[in-house]
Amino acid sequence: MTILCFLQDIFVVGNQIETDYEDVYGESSEPLSFESVAHDQPSQPVARDLILAHLLRIACASKGPFADALPEITSELLNLGIVSETVRDLAVKPSAVFDKTLNCIFGKHIVSSKISKFWTMASDFGEHSSSIPSSRYLNDFEELQPLGHGGFGHVVLCKNKLDGRQYAVKKIRLKDKSLPVNDRILREVATLSRLQHQHVVRYYQAWFETGIVGSHGDAFWGSKTGLSSSFSYDNTSSSEFGPQNKLDSTYLYIQMEYCPRTLRQMFESYNNLDKELAWHLFRQIVEGLSHIHGQGIIHRDLTPNNIFFGARNDIKIGDFGLAKFLKLEQLDQDVDAGETVGVSVDRTGQVGTYFYTAPEIEQGWPKIDEKADMYSLAVVFFELWHPFDTAMERHVVLSDLKQKGELPANWVAEFPEQASLLRRLMSASPSDRPSATELLQHAFPPRMEYDMLDNILRTIHSSEDTSIYEKLVNAIFDEDMLSSKGIQESVGRPKLVGQDTSSILFTDVCSANRDQVVEVATEVFRKHCAKHLEIIPMRMLDERLQLNRNTVKLLTPGGDMVELCHELRFPFVKWAITNQKSFFKRYEISYVYRRAIGHSPPNRYLQGDFDIIGGAATLTEAEVIKATVDIVTRFFQSESCDIHLNHGDLLEAIWSWTGIKPEHRQKVSDLLSLLGSLRPQSSERKSKWVVIRRQLRQELNLSEATVNRLQTVGLRFCGIADHALPRLRGALPADKSTHKALDELSELLNYLRVWRIDKRLYVDALMPPTESYHRNLYFQIYLRKDNSTVSLMEGTLLAVGGRYDYLVHHMSDSEHKLNPPGAVGTSLALETILMHSSVDIKPHRNDVGINVLVCSRGGGGLLVERMELVAELWEENIKAELVPLCDPSLTEQYEYASEHDIKCLVIVTDTGVTQKGSVKVRHLELKKEKEVERETLVKFLLDAMETQFRNLSIWN
Repeated sequence: MTILCFLQDIFVVGNQIETDYEDVYGESSEPLSFESVAHDQPSQPVARDLILAHLLRIACASKGPFADALPEITSELLNLGIVSETVRDLAVKPSAVFDKTLNCIFGKHIVSSKISKFWTMASDFGEHSSSIPSSRYLNDFEELQPLGHGGFGHVVLCKNKLDGRQYAVKKIRLKDKSLPVNDRILREVATLSRLQHQHVVRYYQAWFETGIVGSHGDAFWGSKTGLSSSFSYDNTSSSEFGPQNKLDSTYLYIQMEYCPRTLRQMFESYNNLDKELAWHLFRQIVEGLSHIHGQGIIHRDLTPNNIFFGARNDIKIGDFGLAKFLKLEQLDQDVDAGETVGVSVDRTGQVGTYFYTAPEIEQGWPKIDEKADMYSLAVVFFELWHPFDTAMERHVVLSDLKQKGELPANWVAEFPEQASLLRRLMSASPSDRPSATELLQHAFPPRMEYDMLDNILRTIHSSEDTSIYEKLVNAIFDEDMLSSKGIQESVGRPKLVGQDTSSILFTDVCSANRDQVVEVATEVFRKHCAKHLEIIPMRMLDERLQLNRNTVKLLTPGGDMVELCHELRFPFVKWAITNQKSFFKRYEISYVYRRAIGHSPPNRYLQGDFDIIGGAATLTEAEVIKATVDIVTRFFQSESCDIHLNHGDLLEAIWSWTGIKPEHRQKVSDLLSLLGSLRPQSSERKSKWVVIRRQLRQELNLSEATVNRLQTVGLRFCGIADHALPRLRGALPADKSTHKALDELSELLNYLRVWRIDKRLYVDALMPPTESYHRNLYFQIYLRKDNSTVSLMEGTLLAVGGRYDYLVHHMSDSEHKLNPPGAVGTSLALETILMHSSVDIKPHRNDVGINVLVCSRGGGGLLVERMELVAELWEENIKAELVPLCDPSLTEQYEYASEHDIKCLVIVTDTGVTQKGSVKVRHLELKKEKEVERETLVKFLLDAMETQFRNLSIWN
């Protein structure tokens, strides 16, 4: 039984009761206020409204099938014209108020009624509903009419009760109820809200609520929600709502600009071609699309149904991006395939309508760019220039265009320029399609205002007179203009009283957790005797080294361009070169910045860097991996972290062996990077290869043999390090660089084993470097989402690092050393660690300000013994290091101690290791030395450090 049928039966009863009381209350239709009903003799309409409200409350009592659905039901019935506003208002009143009114009007009959339970059975409604959190949607908006009902939600025209404006509100049911997923979705929608362009539908705000799915599958929206800003989500424990909430569903509400008409509706009445109008509309679509693409968003569902006309009859592109990052749940199983609202998502993840979907999406390419939208644009462009008389004609012509690439011959003869542009836009290869920006530059005649602007820009670049540039900058920073712009942008955003958190970055709890992550990272870095160097968070853009990056650039009122810190390594390398450091360890924990979308402030992320200048290449690489693992395993189980290794020379050898041409290598690397988070030899990686090889063949036109070789490397030569290295040695040509790369990987593995890092080590020979300057050994560390040793799930990237000798050499010049030292570093995503860590970790807080240098005398350097001893000291939170050379002389080690102001040496000797089981502890400043048994070394050092080694009795 549907809800309306159920309620229809109730209304029959209500009308019968109304008839019974007609004689009592007369026929006056004079409306009375709710407050006066309890005191004045009620009219017949008031009695009827009160009875209908009572029946609705009975239907939605807590134990009924429609519990919690009363606000939604009354709103729907009001929209259908079945009940009045008075009934709706009466029905949702608190129980105490409603029951008092009911008793005042029907009290005499209630006392004498033979079915008194009828009059009291809804009294528990108020008690139950009091525990139901209020619905922001129902409180803030009044539904006017439905605008559409698609497979993934409803769009309703609403009036905001706060500002009186009309908006389109989209209601979408989400599959995933986890807080991190919903947080990500909300951030994405919030990002869309910051897009401000005259040809893009404006997104105002979004929020989550929890509705109840009844036994008939109907969704009700009175729900729990908590908001701290225009875009927020407060988690509410399911235990608060009891076991009956097993059918709870999470809904996303999106408040959007209301556009009364779609391009599809225009096409339906588009009988005669208007050339001027066609170019005008096409240009507006391209301008909107160019803005969307410029912010890094791919629409993926550009159809006439998602192109709207605003209040001023201008084009507005809407519904963009949602199909890409929302996990939507199908609401209706019988939705018409031609539905005009919502996106279409099938089991392969393809989105869009058939005629408009780019081939690469249909073929399941794993990496899609904005050129997919240009294909869809082509079909829209064709419909602008080719009106159809019937739906059948449209289907036949568009089918020929889609399947055969054929255009009507008479249309091509009449519009050759349009036909040529259409074929370029529908090219099978995405790289051959023009971008939206290119279309604006070449496909349309320039506008007069653009010509004027171009003249100003040419004057700025060519003239020595800076006055025009200064006037332009002053105009940009004009306070009145900026104030006016801010007011315009705030229109439509309701102010939440007492909930403005725009200036607060973190809550107390969040700040405490953040401090804890920073303290743990600092503690580990300092144990490795790294020095803290704090970099300047921005730099002027007049420096010699310019990087083509997605950096955050700012303009000062003086007209100078500055750049916020994009990464922490470049400033350090410049400092190290300038100060001619041959060996140095440093760490930095700071924020890095990335460009945000639209009018958003820059995104910032907490990052921790640890770098070593100089030393033996593989040994220092092992040390940065050791430091990284020590931090990561303080927050996660060691079994949950994978370490992926590769070498730049090894990757070059694979490019040559597989036959990948230099011009294709960057594109192939971009595709292979999609495999990085999947464990080598996992079934998920193997299945991913199916779609990757398809794109390699179709987009880059690589030969079957080339792709087969590449896949062989991916499936056979990548895996557990001890298994992968022998296979690579046997398959690849034994040239000098390849042999060296494999030897360095093998040596690195040996060093990591000394430090007990011997599990979950993988050689991923197709893993491209994260940074272009990683030309030698490099690594990535992933967090697996469960602790199973056979986990096939996609990992979360926690850290990247590697050698960057190339960067040091590149940034050095003739003023500095001709042979600059090598360098290695790691970058930890502390923001990601903070987000995924659920373990309460406290720093050891055993920091004594004395560094220990573990040295060797004789025995060929005793590298393994030195590594084991320094690791033992790190375990006890003693700051210790070793000279990162395989066989340093005693003189080199003393020079190292002097250069780095180290006073305490622990000397390992060949005799002490093999015969006595002891080491020597020497204090250079006090000129004291003592032979200590290896088993008691840690206790000796800790006791001595308490008195800064000044207690002479310890040396006896």
